[in-house]
Amino acid sequence: MQNTNDNLWTSGFFNERFPAPISPLGWSLIGPLIEELALRDPLRFLGYPDADKIPLTRLWRGHPYANALAFHIFYKVFPDFILPEDANRYFPNGDVGLRKRAPYPRWIDAPRFVFSLFRTFFSDPFNVSPLNNYRHWARYTRKHDRRIAAIRARLNELANAESQTIFAALREVENLHRDLLRIHRWSLMDADLTFGLLKRLVGSDDAAYLVADVPNKTMEVDAALRQMTNDKLQMTKFLEDHGHRSFSLDIAVPTFADDPSQVTRLLQSMTADHGPQTANPAVGSQRSAVFRAVAALARHYVALREDQRYYWQKALALSRHLYLLLADRLVADGVMANRNLVFYATHEELANYFEQRLPKDELAQSIATRQAEWLVYQHEFEQSPTESYPAFLTADSYTLSTQTTTQSLTPNNQWRGRAVSPGIARGVARLVQAANGLSRVQHGEILVAPSTDPAWTPVFARISGLVVERGGVLSHSAVIAREYHVPAVAGIPGILDKIKDGDVIEVDGSRGVVSAIR
Repeated sequence: MQNTNDNLWTSGFFNERFPAPISPLGWSLIGPLIEELALRDPLRFLGYPDADKIPLTRLWRGHPYANALAFHIFYKVFPDFILPEDANRYFPNGDVGLRKRAPYPRWIDAPRFVFSLFRTFFSDPFNVSPLNNYRHWARYTRKHDRRIAAIRARLNELANAESQTIFAALREVENLHRDLLRIHRWSLMDADLTFGLLKRLVGSDDAAYLVADVPNKTMEVDAALRQMTNDKLQMTKFLEDHGHRSFSLDIAVPTFADDPSQVTRLLQSMTADHGPQTANPAVGSQRSAVFRAVAALARHYVALREDQRYYWQKALALSRHLYLLLADRLVADGVMANRNLVFYATHEELANYFEQRLPKDELAQSIATRQAEWLVYQHEFEQSPTESYPAFLTADSYTLSTQTTTQSLTPNNQWRGRAVSPGIARGVARLVQAANGLSRVQHGEILVAPSTDPAWTPVFARISGLVVERGGVLSHSAVIAREYHVPAVAGIPGILDKIKDGDVIEVDGSRGVVSAIR
């Protein structure tokens, strides 16, 4: 087994999904699920002998990290010609050659490795195969919605039920999280593979156009918002359909239904004149059988990246509401002053309290201590999103690793990152750290942010370019930028510290270069 003191920790798997410090309750809910289903299970699928022993996730100052060794093992099995383009974010300095030093598998035809792959495929072929995973997902969504509706219908009843009945409902929703993530983990791999193959067939720019007009839930929400710019009476209907949406996967962040003022601010950031553009029709004229098959699959899986987040947020919203029912009881018991403080507790603490294994004073003290700690972390993040959430951590002293996956400033005032949406744009840089700053973005400006969330989509209609510190070619930032034909560059750590609000910059989304003009 690997010496745990030698662990290298990467933020690459989490920093786009959770750019800000995640709440203790939010992490205690989804951290174990992600560790088990997205990291430990895949190591088992490959036959890694220490899959059940290796530490795989941790929090550092409120930020989640994954053991980089897991990704080095995952990517070691990929030949160079189909290695996903975004793999570099899991390696210091983007050196994907380091994967060849991973301790497992020792060779690609090792019996244990080969047997494990066959066993994994044949145990769940309809889910694992890229030819079928998207169909499996389509069937699952109907079941998912039925189960969500059944639990929602019981919320009023649960408000007056025994606490253990609420915990039973939380376990039901946890099973929803598990079922969705078991499909999602294969969809992510299939998106990497099919989009990578498409780029090899037609080139980066044409591949981007080909997957830019695929209907997905993010664009469906965007279209519904655009209708509301002319009819504010549709707010109720919008919240009924999409109120589970949130600016974060952290359940501490209110959903749109919980705080409709978020939707109002989104409407203020929108322009009613246009939505996403259509793809370049000339690219679609290619007709080889291989091209058609790969393009069709890539389009399916790029859309699924947006859709699966949308459906996951339905389940996360339910978890949030159930925990708030418990929070109301804690307020009544005098454990805390308001219900939102429950997000500074952990699931285990709540379970112990309601089973009378944790005294009231101890829970109250734990919540108060953790709140003070997390407020410090949040302040650090607001002061410097990059420095507060470095790309890599070493193990022993938790020393920050200064290594990143992109080039730093060049003598010509240029930064190089990942080309994720083709085209060139020049304009005023508008720095936005969080969703509440989107109303500052003016038409034709270039949005510069740590990352974007699907809920930020309405602002894309008014920007001319996008620069984000995190993410890659299949990140949410990249997918939506291509939908709107907005030139975009991703994966430039520290860019918010280099560019000032109001600077004029140029974004070359075909070459992955951002240039300071003045």
